[in-house]
Amino acid sequence: MERHPTQQKILDETIRIIEATGEASVRVHDIEVAVEVTAPSIYHFFGSREGLVIAAQAERLVRSFAEFNAMSVVIMSRVSNRAELREAVSDLLGLIYEPSRSVSRQQRLFALGSAEGRPDLAVVIGEAARDFLHRLAVSFQTFKDKGWIRSDLDLEAFMQWLAGQILGRVYIEIGCEPVANPAWDAISQDAVAFVVFGSLSDD
Repeated sequence: MERHPTQQKILDETIRIIEATGEASVRVHDIEVAVEVTAPSIYHFFGSREGLVIAAQAERLVRSFAEFNAMSVVIMSRVSNRAELREAVSDLLGLIYEPSRSVSRQQRLFALGSAEGRPDLAVVIGEAARDFLHRLAVSFQTFKDKGWIRSDLDLEAFMQWLAGQILGRVYIEIGCEPVANPAWDAISQDAVAFVVFGSLSDD
């Protein structure tokens, strides 16, 4: 979605503040100073401080979806047969589970949590999430049509399950230094392989 440059700067600064020190630290005056705008400009674009926070939280989630999609496109573009698809899915999961991405997972969780008591934000986040997962499902339809994955697999349901499964990694990451967890990764890799391909290997 195209935004006015000033609107984008305000949104970017708000996201920076939220990710650095939390939502409670968002102050209109601080944003005025940082972005060199006046309060009326902020209210013109977002209506209120609450409107600004809602827009920023929604944008955080949308950006995380876009980042995942970019990784997926690069990895999946090399696939030309079932064996390469297996390898690509495994590689994509490996990148997703990198300890360095734990911050991104936690930020996604916090953005979702910020929708509590905010029905407008819940609607925006829900629509964005469903659209993102639908597009992922559509991108895998080609592989299903070629017979490379299970013919009975509901791709929409699979993507919904996978999103929750990935986010579940936060349980072993939140509140501590991110570290590799090969056992968790192996269980996840096996589960995804079995769901998608119907077996752990083609050997």
